[in-house]
Amino acid sequence: MVCVVCGRIRAGRLAPRRDGKVRGQGGICRTCAGSLHRAAEVRLRSGVLVRPLFVHEGPIRSAVHALKYRGVDRVAEVLAPRMAGLLPGNASALVPVPRALARTIRYGIDPGRALAREMARAAGLPVVDILRAPVHRRSQLRERRAEGLRFRSVGGAPGRAVLVDDVLTTGATMTAAALACGGSVLRAVTLTRSPVPSADRR
Repeated sequence: MVCVVCGRIRAGRLAPRRDGKVRGQGGICRTCAGSLHRAAEVRLRSGVLVRPLFVHEGPIRSAVHALKYRGVDRVAEVLAPRMAGLLPGNASALVPVPRALARTIRYGIDPGRALAREMARAAGLPVVDILRAPVHRRSQLRERRAEGLRFRSVGGAPGRAVLVDDVLTTGATMTAAALACGGSVLRAVTLTRSPVPSADRR
C-alpha cells in the first residue's frame, strides 16, 4: 500500500477512528495515522460554520501540497469520504470553492472541486458548481486585506447547501464564497484548518 499522506510504500491499511486518528482500511499508514488530529469546528464572524477534518500540520500538509501543486487526486479519493462524515444530516448539495483559473491551469487541478466530487460520491449528494473565481490570484497578504477573493455566482445555491474547500486559513476566502452565494450558504467543510487561529478570521 502507498500511503496517501506520506507517499511511502507501507504494509497494512488504515481506517478512521472516532477520535480522529486512523486505523484499519483506507490508504493511510500507521505512522501517519498517529499524526492526524481532528480539527475543531469554527464559526467565522460572517456566521459561516466551518467543520475541518484535520489540523494542517505534520504529514497531512504534504498530502494537501501534493493535491494542490502536483495534482495527486488520490488524496481526494482517500480523504474526501472522511470529510463527508462531517456533513450535516440535512445537507442538500455541495458547492465547491473554486481555485483561481490561472492556478487551476498551472497546476492542473482545482482542489475544492476534486474534494467535492469525491465527497458527493460518498454522501450521495449533487455538486452544484455555481461559483467562479477571478482569473488571476492575488497574493495571500492582499487577499486578507481585501477580504478574500471576489467570487461571482452563475446560479442560485439550494437551501442547506454546504461549501467545500481544501484548507481553512484566515476564513476570508470562505466568507467571500458564502457572500457570493447570496448569504444562503452558512456551512462549510474543509480538509484541514490552520493550526494557529488568526485575528483576521472572519
